Amino acid sequence: MLKNKHFLSLLLTVICIFSFTIPASAVGPKASDQINTYTIIVNPYSSAINVKFSVTGNGIANKLGCESIDVYKQSGSQWVLSESKDEYDTGMSQYNSFTYTNTIYCNAEAGASYKVVVTIFAENDAGRDTRSKTVYVTGK
Repeated sequence: MLKNKHFLSLLLTVICIFSFTIPASAVGPKASDQINTYTIIVNPYSSAINVKFSVTGNGIANKLGCESIDVYKQSGSQWVLSESKDEYDTGMSQYNSFTYTNTIYCNAEAGASYKVVVTIFAENDAGRDTRSKTVYVTGK
């Protein structure tokens, strides 16, 4: 009799555990049709802000890389655009590639506060997808 109660208790516990599980497909958004992985790293260096990016497409992309880098310098309580680069600038993007990695250097003054907005992209026949990151740094 005691074995039956123990077995029944164990069986009900297992049923409860499985009834409350969420399928893995419901946990996060669908992966992009264009971007497989990406990284964006922003670091201040002597008189410069280094923006390192890497983007890997889902297969060979028509074009991929960094769509834009906008560097804003703090002036009082406002952010003023001090430098801007786009995908057509040297080193920002590449055609017909699976992956692209590069470091872009932007000007900076020691002690000044900056807001850096970086947007990467990948484009294929299904369209274009982007991901952005905003980083706050102080010039060195």
